[in-house]
Amino acid sequence: MIETVLGPVPAEALGPVDMHEHLLLDASGLRRDGVAEPAPVHADVRPEVLGYLRWNALALADNLRLDCADTAVEELVLARAAGVGTVVEATSVGLGPGHDRLPELARRSGVHVVAAYGIYLSSVLPGWAAALDETALEEHLTGALEDHVPGTGYRAGLLGIMGTTGTVTGVERARLRAAARAAARTGAAVTVRLDPVSRSGVDVVELLTGQGTAADKVLFTNCDEFLDAPYLAELSAAGATLEMCFGTEFQHLGRLENPSDRERLDFLVRFLDAYPASRWVIGGSTWTKIQLTRYGGGGLAHPLGRMVPELARRGVPAETIAAMTVREPARLLDRS
Repeated sequence: MIETVLGPVPAEALGPVDMHEHLLLDASGLRRDGVAEPAPVHADVRPEVLGYLRWNALALADNLRLDCADTAVEELVLARAAGVGTVVEATSVGLGPGHDRLPELARRSGVHVVAAYGIYLSSVLPGWAAALDETALEEHLTGALEDHVPGTGYRAGLLGIMGTTGTVTGVERARLRAAARAAARTGAAVTVRLDPVSRSGVDVVELLTGQGTAADKVLFTNCDEFLDAPYLAELSAAGATLEMCFGTEFQHLGRLENPSDRERLDFLVRFLDAYPASRWVIGGSTWTKIQLTRYGGGGLAHPLGRMVPELARRGVPAETIAAMTVREPARLLDRS
């Protein structure tokens, strides 16, 4: 069975799954001054500033907040029309998750919503989360999986996103160990975001499996941020599942650089051809307003509604696409 925000459902009810979205989020703690040009007069996201935000994505706090339930429902309805059956809401503690509002979004949209639960980077954590030691965090995460996500009446479907930085600090290792033990106790998957510059992924797999998590229950998110075939082949060979997110094509000069979706498509097609046994899932990682449909972005319908058909057009077999969008997500989310 799969834990959704409206209760358990059988795996076959999920349909195609978008494995990484942010329906409600406050990432304004990641705001940074623009470096290429002065800030616009307007502090809110509007048509006049979209060009600025393509190159200074972190410069406006308003761009880093997704706080409107009506907008989230609009996006989910569009995604459903594009064939999406389930969305994984992956907003971690530290990024302002609206866990208590997710059931409303699922009911209004008709899309299954699975909530992940995890601890992000120390720089954005609230004090109570930063203060949890390894043992306390293990119990906290286990409670979210077995009892309920804090402030809600539903259980988390998986753990994550667990944040790591370039060096994977001692504190981050302790948090990963806690997550691994909680996952092992409950049969849940663990999602981890790797720093795009470091190459610590195999070490992270070994750390997690050393605490009892099965390697095939480790999911590395946002692998599109480092299109490094030899490295991703190592992660796949270590047993992990990889995630390709589409739709994040903006930059923040000097700090954040994203490939284009064309580059992602080209890479994924080549990688699947070279490593046909690799396991992949698809997501959007929609975490800014400029990714939303009403602000000119591709929206939640984009990954499965546009990119998956393009993969098929480029020759990726239907069986491989079904594995990425249906079978692998169901396997990762199934805790029975």
